[in-house]
Amino acid sequence: MTQPPTCDLAVIGAGFAGLACARRAVERGLSVLVLDRKREPGERIHTTGILVKEAWEEWAAPDELVRKVSRVRVHTPSHRHVELNREDYFFLATDTAGLLRHLVEETCRAGAEIRFGQKYTGAANGGTRLDLDGVGVSCRFLVGADGARSMVAESMGLDRNERLLKGVEWEFEPLDSVGDCLHCFIDPESAPGYIGWVVPGVGITQVGLAVHRNARADMQKLIARIDPLFGLSGRPVVGRRGGVIPIGGLLRNFYGDRVLLIGDAAGMVSPLTAGGIHNAYRYGRVAGDAIADHLEAGGPHPGRVVRRAYPKHRWKRAARWSYDRLPVARALEAGLLTRGLFRKLAGKVFFDRFV
Repeated sequence: MTQPPTCDLAVIGAGFAGLACARRAVERGLSVLVLDRKREPGERIHTTGILVKEAWEEWAAPDELVRKVSRVRVHTPSHRHVELNREDYFFLATDTAGLLRHLVEETCRAGAEIRFGQKYTGAANGGTRLDLDGVGVSCRFLVGADGARSMVAESMGLDRNERLLKGVEWEFEPLDSVGDCLHCFIDPESAPGYIGWVVPGVGITQVGLAVHRNARADMQKLIARIDPLFGLSGRPVVGRRGGVIPIGGLLRNFYGDRVLLIGDAAGMVSPLTAGGIHNAYRYGRVAGDAIADHLEAGGPHPGRVVRRAYPKHRWKRAARWSYDRLPVARALEAGLLTRGLFRKLAGKVFFDRFV
């Protein structure tokens, strides 16, 4: 029987983590195949697409695909707010579909093969390789970068994310009232478990919320509550996106024999801010390097390397616990958290530094 062609690395998922891993691995000389079930890059966006400064430093985006945001305004349910900024820091709203197309082009130029419209259904042990079901290709190593509900994790017997937020976002035409601020709303009635937000995006205004997995994501309620600030009621919705966000931290069993999960699939998301693109870029690259070292030089299992490199996030987990259990919004409204104290805490959350 003729054996199928073998590549060094197969990556399932052409998102931020999968592309970062594939690009780095191919730069290290590995043959890389990326599979994604979507028909084209940027289809069915599941993220707000905000880049923190550190993510942009990891993998810069073209100017036409981003919009710089330098200020954060945190609102209470009664629309009192605290404004934060740091002179040497910024966020970037993105044309997320356009950014993913750009990353795919760069990864292909580096030498990776990317196949869209190819669903992963499983892999069989072929001795020194894994045979990908229905693909006609084998690989020496497999990476699952296929999102919070990873099929790679399920098929290979690895852990799966259980603590999840549910995120929904609507897109509106650009609004002058939003300004150049990232607006965050601490409101347990309209956003139980996390926050609502308004982002001045690239050619659009992004309005969204994330809630506990079992709560209802009621966008109409959020829009009604923030309507006095932005006048959104009655405006047409020009786009929608959404998905689940893992907030339980790095999974205990996120790797096994010849397989590794990265990105959302591995729980590589901040347990406090629910941001994941920076981690996707950084630890995707770490994984690409570690896989090359493992396959070409007999280095340690890439999962061990990634686990050692990944931060513990102890203070963020503690802050997440407090946010879930303490009446933060009521404390803000009652003045129990003074503006000075809240400004310092919020600065640590958004800028990783007390401001």
